[in-house]
Amino acid sequence: MEKLKSIKPLVDIPDYSFYLYLLFILVATTLAAVLVYLLLRVMSRKKISKKEEIKKRLRALDLEDAKKVAYEITRYGRYLVSDESKARLYEDLVKKLTPYKYKKEVPPLSEELKKEIKLFLQVHNE
Repeated sequence: MEKLKSIKPLVDIPDYSFYLYLLFILVATTLAAVLVYLLLRVMSRKKISKKEEIKKRLRALDLEDAKKVAYEITRYGRYLVSDESKARLYEDLVKKLTPYKYKKEVPPLSEELKKEIKLFLQVHNE
């Protein structure tokens, strides 16, 4: 028994795990916030640019090519419609353009129809 040395007292071991855990939570939250911000920014930019691209495409239409005008306005005009009054204008325009679609030879657009197309594009240009 005399060879037995005395028991030494407990030694304090510094524990930084709580601080590391807080740091991990802070970094993860910051990264998540940055990713959400970037994702929202990219998504909003696409919507704006797509709508602007459609507006440019419709403004560049040659009103002498009746068949192409009918198809393009029918296809892309619906993306510009945002409220009910503009929706009615679009639907009326599509109804008037329907005879210009499904035929091999089509007559040129009437002046009245050209004015309605210009009005539609002007209303959605604002």
